[in-house]
Amino acid sequence: MILRQQIDDGRYRSGQAIPSERDLCRQYRISRITVRQAIAAMINDGVLTRKQGKGTFVAQRKVDQGLARIVTFRRTVMDIGMKPSTRILFHGLLPADLEVASVLKLPDAGQVLKLVLLGLGNDQPLVVYESYFPPAVGKKMLQAAMAKEKQRAAFSSYDLYGKTTGIFPCKVNQAFEAVAADEHQIPDFKILRGTALLKVTSVFMTGEELPLELRRAHYRGDIYKFTISRELA
Repeated sequence: MILRQQIDDGRYRSGQAIPSERDLCRQYRISRITVRQAIAAMINDGVLTRKQGKGTFVAQRKVDQGLARIVTFRRTVMDIGMKPSTRILFHGLLPADLEVASVLKLPDAGQVLKLVLLGLGNDQPLVVYESYFPPAVGKKMLQAAMAKEKQRAAFSSYDLYGKTTGIFPCKVNQAFEAVAADEHQIPDFKILRGTALLKVTSVFMTGEELPLELRRAHYRGDIYKFTISRELA
């Protein structure tokens, strides 16, 4: 149906209502049955969603992020036609708990710099990045983050590495798990308790396998999906 092509081309954006069945029949000169079948197919494919008493709307496109390589937050969000942005929610030097100290190989009673970023698309919260750095690394990363926020740039902690900070990770270990939103995530995501989130825990390291960052990212499960191609044994 032409309507699907118009959605793909961006004429109808996520959350926007499509014309009524009657208007579609008149516009394309086709029968009501044909229109209903086409709409039903697009609902089944996740392109459209029906809200009782309100009409039919273009469904929220999911951020399809491949796992074969890490892609910048800005590029990932722009690829689905949304305007990316980032806000710093928190930063500060704190005592490291046992897990963080162990992962980052910090001394007992050592300190850690915590940086929390909120990634948005069209001003809609998409992901919260909660990062922990050794103090010397964290100082440079925070300066870079504050500079990017001042420039209104879209970024995650990954985008802070490189020439700006002089810090270059060579390896990252990651773990993926599904979790339910709790009171901590509710203010950031503006979603209900129990909503599905995808938690990705990452440890960025140097070529000598010295830890640079422990990051816990919480992605909205209704917007993000991660994909990978795997060989069969």
